[in-house]
Amino acid sequence: MGIKRKIKNYIYLKRHYPLSVKNITPDPNKKTVLIVDSQIPTFDKDSASNRITEIAKFLAKHYNVYLMDWRKAIPKLESKKYIQNLNDHNVMVYTPFIGEYGIMKGKKHFINNLLPKLDFVWCHRPELFEHYLDFFRKKAPQAKIVYDMVDIHYLRMERGLEIKYDKNRAKELVYYKHIETELCKQADKIAVISDKEKEFMTAFVDPSKLFTVSNVHNLKVKPEDMPPFEKREGIFFIGTFLHDPNVDAVEILYHHIMPLVWKVLPKLKITIIGPEAPEAIEKMNSERFEIAGFVEDIIPYYKKCFASVSPLRFGAGVKGKIGQALEYTLPVLTTEIGAEGMFLENRVTALISGNEDYQKFADNIIEICSNESTWNTLHNNSEKAIYPFSIEAQKEEIFELLK
Repeated sequence: MGIKRKIKNYIYLKRHYPLSVKNITPDPNKKTVLIVDSQIPTFDKDSASNRITEIAKFLAKHYNVYLMDWRKAIPKLESKKYIQNLNDHNVMVYTPFIGEYGIMKGKKHFINNLLPKLDFVWCHRPELFEHYLDFFRKKAPQAKIVYDMVDIHYLRMERGLEIKYDKNRAKELVYYKHIETELCKQADKIAVISDKEKEFMTAFVDPSKLFTVSNVHNLKVKPEDMPPFEKREGIFFIGTFLHDPNVDAVEILYHHIMPLVWKVLPKLKITIIGPEAPEAIEKMNSERFEIAGFVEDIIPYYKKCFASVSPLRFGAGVKGKIGQALEYTLPVLTTEIGAEGMFLENRVTALISGNEDYQKFADNIIEICSNESTWNTLHNNSEKAIYPFSIEAQKEEIFELLK
C-alpha cells in the first residue's frame, strides 16, 4: 500500500470511526466461528445477506462469532447500521483501528489474532470458499471449513441460459460449476439452502457432509393484527436487480402478465421495489407500473397491498422475498420455480402457476385482489408456511453442522 493511500485511510478512520462503540468480550469457554462474506451483510437489500445476518445472530448466542468482509480493507460509513446491528447481537465485525503510536491495524492484524483460536471458518458464497480454502487449511489447520453455498449458482445460470443465452454468463457457469461440484469436496461441511438442493448435491459429495441451513424467517405479526382485505390495494414485486431472475421476472410482469390483468382490473397498480434497476427497467415506470428503486422501509407495503408477486422463470435455492412476505402474513403468488424448496402448497399457503403460464399467473393476481375468501385463506395460513424456516425448526441441524 502506497503512502498516499495510507494517509487517506488514516484520515478516513480518524474522521468516521469507530462505526460501533460496543465492546464484545469473547468467552474462552465457547468455540469460535469466523464468517467470511463478500460484504458486510446488508440485511435489508438482499436475501442472502438477511439469511447470513440471522444465522450469525443465532450462532452468537452459543459461540464466539466474528464476521469479516473479504473485499474491503476499510468498511465504509454506509456499513455502520449493519455493523451496529450485528454488534448488538454480539457478533464481532472486522473494522480497522488506529493503535499505539498512531499505527493502523487492519485485516492482517485481525486475521492473525484469530487464526490460533478458530474452530470453524464459515465461507459464505462460492467465491469466498475458493479464495480462502487453501489459506485457512495452511494457517488454521485445526479449523473445520464450512462452505455455505447460498444457492447452486451454476444450476440457476444453467436454467437462465436455457431461456436467454449469454456468452459471458456461460463462461461464469463453468467457473461456478467447478467450485460447486468439484472444489466443494474439499470442505469439511457444506451448508445447502433446501432439502431439494441437498438431494441434488449428493451426486457430487458425500451426503454426510451436507446440512440444510435455509433462510431464517419468523412470524413478525399475528394475522389479526394486520389490515384486512377490504383495506388493501395494489400488489408489489421485490428483489435486487443484480440477480438475473429478478430482471427477467419484472420483464415478464411488464410485457406479458400485467396487460392481461389490466383487461379485468384496469386500475390495479404494481410497485417494483429493489436496488440497481437497469435502464430498461427504469423506462417501464408509469402510474400503474411504478419502479420505486430501493425502499428503506418496506413494511407499509406488507400492510397495504393484496400480495407479493414473484413470476420467476428460473433460479435456484430458497426465495427470500417469499419468506419475508410470509413473515407479515401477506399472500404470495409465484411459479413452480419460485416455490421450489419453500414447502408451499397451492391454494393453501400460496397461489402457484407454471413457470411460463402467464395467463394463470394473471388469473391468480385477479383472484387474490378480488376474492376475499382466497385472500383470507393464504393470510391465515402464513404461520404454517413459515414454520420450517424458523430458528426453532432449524437449530438442531445448525448444531449438527458445527459439531
